[in-house]
Amino acid sequence: MEQYLKNFKNCLQKEIPFCTAECPFHIDILNFIEKMKRGSFKGAFKTYRNAVGFPMIASSLCHEPCKEVCPRSDSDSAIELGLLEKACISFTEDRSSTDYNLPMKKKKAAVIGAGISGLACALRLCMKKYEVEIFEEKDRIGGSLWDLMEPEVFLTDIEEQMKHEKYALHFNTKIQSIDDLADYAFDAVYVATGEGGEDFGLLSSEGEANSKYCFRYGKTGWFGGGGLIGEKPIYALAGGLHMGTVIDNFLKTGNLLYPKNVQSTSMCFNDKKLKREEPVIPRDGENYSKEEAIKEAARCMECQCDFCRTYCDLTEFYNKWPLRIRDEIMATTLPGSAEVKATPAKRLLSTCNQCGLCKETCPEEIDLGGLILEGRKSMHRQKKAPWVFHDFWLRDMDFANSELTAISKTPGITTNQKNQEVHHDSNGQTAKCTYAFFPGCQLGASDPELVEKSYAYLLSKQADIGLILRCCGAPAEWSGDEEKHQREIDKIKDLWQELGRPVLILACPTCEKKFKTYMTDIPVISLYEVMAGWGVDVWAPDSLGQSESPFSKALMGHPLKTYAVFDACAARHEKKMKEAVRTLVKSAGYPLEPLPENDVYARCCSFGGQPGIANPEYVEFVTKKRISESDQPYITYCINCRDVFVDAGKEAIHILDLLFGDGKGPQKLATISERRENRIRLKRNLLKEYWNTVMTEDKKEYNGHVSISSELSKKLHKNRILEEDIVAALEFCERTGRRVYHPEKGTYSGYREIGYTTYWVEYKEASEEGHYQMINAYAHRMKIELEAVWNGRKMEPDL
Repeated sequence: MEQYLKNFKNCLQKEIPFCTAECPFHIDILNFIEKMKRGSFKGAFKTYRNAVGFPMIASSLCHEPCKEVCPRSDSDSAIELGLLEKACISFTEDRSSTDYNLPMKKKKAAVIGAGISGLACALRLCMKKYEVEIFEEKDRIGGSLWDLMEPEVFLTDIEEQMKHEKYALHFNTKIQSIDDLADYAFDAVYVATGEGGEDFGLLSSEGEANSKYCFRYGKTGWFGGGGLIGEKPIYALAGGLHMGTVIDNFLKTGNLLYPKNVQSTSMCFNDKKLKREEPVIPRDGENYSKEEAIKEAARCMECQCDFCRTYCDLTEFYNKWPLRIRDEIMATTLPGSAEVKATPAKRLLSTCNQCGLCKETCPEEIDLGGLILEGRKSMHRQKKAPWVFHDFWLRDMDFANSELTAISKTPGITTNQKNQEVHHDSNGQTAKCTYAFFPGCQLGASDPELVEKSYAYLLSKQADIGLILRCCGAPAEWSGDEEKHQREIDKIKDLWQELGRPVLILACPTCEKKFKTYMTDIPVISLYEVMAGWGVDVWAPDSLGQSESPFSKALMGHPLKTYAVFDACAARHEKKMKEAVRTLVKSAGYPLEPLPENDVYARCCSFGGQPGIANPEYVEFVTKKRISESDQPYITYCINCRDVFVDAGKEAIHILDLLFGDGKGPQKLATISERRENRIRLKRNLLKEYWNTVMTEDKKEYNGHVSISSELSKKLHKNRILEEDIVAALEFCERTGRRVYHPEKGTYSGYREIGYTTYWVEYKEASEEGHYQMINAYAHRMKIELEAVWNGRKMEPDL
């Protein structure tokens, strides 16, 4: 996992906004704006006051440097933070300071100068409950503030903010030397004598650790600030507050340091979030009303490096930042029993779509998806992976690669439309082939005719094209089972070698991504690039078993609807594949409307990573987001994308529906049980058509007949329960007598464990012998040990 963890240290999640960095007080703008947006003026005022110390003074002095760095300043107008600050003050009825009932500390601090910087430092030290004494050479407080604003404003503010604090104020007391304070035994002294004031050697001292404006005299730390070191009034106020914290640190640790009151940010802002919004102009020309303040606050984009939260569905769904997800993954995958340690990311690990968009959009290239996949692998190696989340998909992969459905053959006895000669071996097959069609496992399961017509098209163009019909191994990878995944890769490589190392023509973008990641020695090209290059407007529709194609409709002037191409996440970097799909659609005469977000950052339809069992709510969340991105129907070139959208009620077709079908897409999606039948039928048809071979393999059949209603069939499909499994459970109950009769309903119920899953069935005998009606069925994805004794008779539990 180390390769994925190293970039997390560069995560910009906690980087402050540009305005906060530029602000002399470094106000928590995100907190302030959040409260202003919901009209919590009192809460916003507290945030503001805690940062600036004297809110009335700060509001009057501030020259709004934040506006210069606001991203909106170049598009419409910077956020009027100054007016918002005044609004929070104006609309807060109770602006009284807080009285913190804390014990006094034993250490003492002196402040020389009762100007704005000295008073700010004194306020901070008093709030931290140090014993503070202020020495002012004049007979009044405020310093340069008397020349900058009305005395009533700053005197009232100072009185209010310091009314609960205990301090001694010495007027007409000029401190001329360090020795003048010798008798007071101060632990720290802050010198705020103003521009040209007595510096006590601070301006020429380098101090300890090369810290300018501070030195140690005996055990006492001396610090300078405010106008003395050239700070303008607003920065003198902020500097005094800052020095209160610096002196507090010195009194606690003895470290004589003078850190600058400067903050920088490496925050990256997503410019695409910037949408023009006109600034709110006060109706009275000066100050906001409550409604105006709320509206102006809503213009703030609350700048954060939130690329991951913007583009990654997982972080949005869980409302968690990558750093927290990282910590939860590390806690979950640490060696040890799940019974004695927390596993907060156990479900999250199997929820990620593995689309890779997190790394694509992160400025620091943090690969959250890669870390999650490594977490799955770690859990599997430790035998702690929750098998329930991926067992269905692994069984589906095994079925796709079984003798019932898999094919690996060089071209059979065939010629193409150019009458090219193909030389065959003694078994009626070519010894080698230039190309081999690899449609993937899901296309044939969902719509076997599309595979048949695609292969027919390819052979019509070039005769020496073989066929590999199986899964690319993605479910094994996504489950974290590295050994199983490697076995699938090795098997594909062996088959490729046996076919003469052909170029594989792939119909599935996920397959192409897996080949280019794990089988780089195998040359691949997408079916859509081949079709765009070889042409699809020259073949006769009748030759592929259809009477009219979309092309003929376009030529006849039929109106064609507008589509949006939905790019598969696996095809994000496949520029040629994406261009080929659009070329094919346009050649059919269909107008296209772009999906701006999907064109730039192709996002997952919700199928990737196969989280359907681990987190159905997440799948629904992602699917709805993708559907909402356009009102136009979608054209996909991933069969999973098409089926996900159609199942959710979105009009969508596969590009092959457009090229080889009637352009309408599926009238009804195949259930998971029908998808198995489709694969078997596909193999049977292909063997007969191109190799003149009768398929001898067939799946196990059970005696008798079981009827399943359409409603129950839909339920089983939704819960990913195969009809053959519940039929097997019924047969087991009948064969062994392990069943319970319910006389009130006239039904039997029982269960059987298949693999890791226990299937429960409720059924009744039909009038015809050997016929049954399935009433209900469900599954617990857990192991239930069969009783050794049933109805008083000892039985083998594995019958």
